Amino acid sequence: MSLHITWLGQSGYLLEGAGQRLVLDPYFSDAVERLQGLRRLLPPPCPVAELQPDALLITHDHLDHFDAETVAAIMQSAPSCKLIGPSSVMKHAGQLGLAAARLTPLASGEPVRLGSITITATPARHSDPSSVGLLVQVENIWLWFSGDTLYFPELAPQVLHLAGRPPDIACVCINGKLNNMSAAEAVQLMARLQPRLAVPAHYGMFAENTADPGEFVAACARLGLPAVALPCGRAVNCATLLEKSVRSQPHEVAP
Repeated sequence: MSLHITWLGQSGYLLEGAGQRLVLDPYFSDAVERLQGLRRLLPPPCPVAELQPDALLITHDHLDHFDAETVAAIMQSAPSCKLIGPSSVMKHAGQLGLAAARLTPLASGEPVRLGSITITATPARHSDPSSVGLLVQVENIWLWFSGDTLYFPELAPQVLHLAGRPPDIACVCINGKLNNMSAAEAVQLMARLQPRLAVPAHYGMFAENTADPGEFVAACARLGLPAVALPCGRAVNCATLLEKSVRSQPHEVAP
């Protein structure tokens, strides 16, 4: 089985594997600039119509995650695509006029099946109270996407309980603003979670709301935790990433 991950900028990802294409939290418009004055720094990595997902996963109802223009374009260009997300996302999707048959609600801890892929919502603490993270199992590879969340000590144990083991790849927000954990807190979380590979997310899109992914990667390395910042818009084979994630020193667990 070949599984590829493509970072789409901010907290957006494309997953391709097990005969499925999943798109997570894509932000392809300039809605944040028009409505909040923050100009995007990264252009969309491809035309929206090229995404063609089987499922669109949205972690919460904020402009840079639930981008209504992008969601509408995806759902129009991919007529069999399902929209999966928590209650706030379901409400907003209904307001956009999307048919109920295309909507799949996510509740924390309750798995949803998409072919052989399992998607489970994980807890988050954010200004959208229904925000979730996403635990995605594609055959023998587990990926965890934190979504937008503050750091809290119970998060790692709850993710580990839902997954049954440390995830292979953990994509975690690092921007440290607007109810999100900082890079230092994200490193602390990774030390508790012990993924095979840590990946920084939620940076580089807006000058007013970003962080240095290199600092996160270097801090992980000091703890013996493999970490890498993904290139934007280029598919990377997950097996290749994991083969390179060899720990060169013992783990140091954060307090």
